[in-house]
Amino acid sequence: MNTPFQFKTSFKLDKSHFAQCFDDSVTERTAIQKYRNAAILATVGVLLLLVVGTNQYAAFFVVVLAAVEALSVYYKRTWWLWRQMLSKAYNHNVDLIVDDNGITTQSFHVNSQLNFVDVTEIKQSDTGMMLTHNAGVSYISKHCLSEEAISFITDKVAS
Repeated sequence: MNTPFQFKTSFKLDKSHFAQCFDDSVTERTAIQKYRNAAILATVGVLLLLVVGTNQYAAFFVVVLAAVEALSVYYKRTWWLWRQMLSKAYNHNVDLIVDDNGITTQSFHVNSQLNFVDVTEIKQSDTGMMLTHNAGVSYISKHCLSEEAISFITDKVAS
């Protein structure tokens, strides 16, 4: 008879955890793809300013909007980390439980259960795992998991 698997650990939601989550989960695009919207806005703003002859304030607004868009692309990681660090969960401990049913996360602010039957895909990197499910994507850092827990999760998702 098989004994049920259970792994428990705890980790802190700090800046390094959020940075690792961002670095593993964001897909990189080329520079042209990243700054396309900013370039379009800048072109429209310059055309409004020079060719159409509309209200100059509206044209300058579109040019400034292009600059803000370019800055949001350049500082994407910093902005995302800052927003996470403003959340109420920042700097609090999270209990992670992996068992036969799924992965449970418990903290003072959030309690969630991710069942293995709901997971449709798993992507692994050197530092973490991204589990795709019906409600979205969940990230689990490998620094708090044992090798046995990592292999258990991958086997349960594969079956």
